[in-house]
Amino acid sequence: MPGDSSLSSRDRRRAFGAVFSGVAISTTGFLASNTVNGLVAEDLTGSTAWSGVPAAATVLGTAAGAAALAAVVRRWGPRTGLTIGYVTATMAIALATVAIFLRAFPIFIGALFLFGVGFGSNRLARYVAADLYPPHQRATMIGWIVWASTIGAVAGPALLAPSRELAELMQFNGLIGPYMVCIVACVFSAVAMSSAPRTLDGHLPARTAGSRRPIRELLRIPGVALALVSMVSGQFVMVLLMTMTPLHIRHQGHDLGAIGLVISAHTLGMFAFSPITGKLADRFGRIVLLVAAVVVLVIACVVGIAASAGSYPLLVMSLFLLGVGWNLGFVGGSALLTDNVAPTDRVRAQGAGDALIWTGGAIASIGSGWFLDSAGFAMLNLAGVALSLAPVWLLYRFVRTQGRQGCGIPAPDTPVV
Repeated sequence: MPGDSSLSSRDRRRAFGAVFSGVAISTTGFLASNTVNGLVAEDLTGSTAWSGVPAAATVLGTAAGAAALAAVVRRWGPRTGLTIGYVTATMAIALATVAIFLRAFPIFIGALFLFGVGFGSNRLARYVAADLYPPHQRATMIGWIVWASTIGAVAGPALLAPSRELAELMQFNGLIGPYMVCIVACVFSAVAMSSAPRTLDGHLPARTAGSRRPIRELLRIPGVALALVSMVSGQFVMVLLMTMTPLHIRHQGHDLGAIGLVISAHTLGMFAFSPITGKLADRFGRIVLLVAAVVVLVIACVVGIAASAGSYPLLVMSLFLLGVGWNLGFVGGSALLTDNVAPTDRVRAQGAGDALIWTGGAIASIGSGWFLDSAGFAMLNLAGVALSLAPVWLLYRFVRTQGRQGCGIPAPDTPVV
């Protein structure tokens, strides 16, 4: 079973450290570049309506990369699979930087799609960490990997202004700076992941004996369906609002530093409390977190509606709460999905699940620019309220039919399958 493998305690610690470091460093680069993607798109095309396309391309790439990298992980192991992903992300973000120099919007979008494919390593890392430990510790380990992104949440947006100044000092467009940060971060992430013990590639639940179920059957398992709807809903609402917030702030007359502060608050909410949410999920069950996620997301959107009148402090609060709500659903949902799938099917289910999650985010990105342009920021948040409620019916049905086990508290040594 996961947690009782050929990995020694020392190798397990080294593997976890490599996964943690790769996520922390790559998130720094991702948030630095992703924050200005919409601004670059608006500058290259001259239209706000295109500003959501870069985020959509990145997320669609991540959706494709989640499935593709899951296949690589199944074939060659987590160490090799995640390292390949980070190398791919490095080459892609370098191409995106060249596209900005050339003012070639189609190349820029294509490069961001490829970057998303490689960045799938960052997203799958939480499952790699979870499979290193027994069921009653999985949510805690997922929480710590998600928390690793806190480093990027602070460092990435904080590097916006300094990297812009460095780029301008080099006689480049100031928006090039965040992409330079991302290139360096992706290189170091690949190095960190390649430093994991080679024995990690042999530690793979998917290689254990047993029959494998079709993906469509796995996605119909009640616990898997609930986990995915919760994570897709949270991702959709988060991307819908976060992608357009930098443009909303700039349209109100604020500078890049103000944008960085709001995004820092948002990403802090997304990642900083993950060890706590992971422990809560292991102690009180996954369902408690999923219910809390719905409540917090709704509150965040309501505050966002109030902030649309021009209140910068309320906007900071709204984006912070939006991050917290996303975190609750992401940690709880990731653990619930892992608990409800047998080891032989786990990597495939995780890859397929992440593909759905990031595809939902891509759809939100594509529509967000048009929605902001035609309906305004308040209506964007109102749509977020409705979408946040998507998991409610499945939550009710799951708890009603599963009884106490429906709380999603796994036994210490047996996964809930």
